[in-house]
Amino acid sequence: MIEEQGKGETVREEEPEKKNKISVYRTPLFTKLYATNLRVSPTDVDFRIEFFNEKIETEEELIFYSDALAMLTPEAAKKLYMELEKAIEKYEIENGEIPIKKKRKNC
Repeated sequence: MIEEQGKGETVREEEPEKKNKISVYRTPLFTKLYATNLRVSPTDVDFRIEFFNEKIETEEELIFYSDALAMLTPEAAKKLYMELEKAIEKYEIENGEIPIKKKRKNC
């Protein structure tokens, strides 16, 4: 904070907040995942996100093949929501609205 005095008043200017450097190191267990669909299931202690790629439709049911499950604390889930909201908004400004097919909204 910078303080200046002049003519009987104090002016305070906030210094710009310094950004911390962020580094990401990938462990030997790191893997990439590509998903074409997902399902979110909240529990009493976390949020679970199941990632799908394959889908088979039979006369009786839809069968999804799950490739991974991510379990997030409520705080991490909210952060994911906020980060995705910003990223999607930016993407849609640059590329137009992302359509979601009606049949995909409910599965």
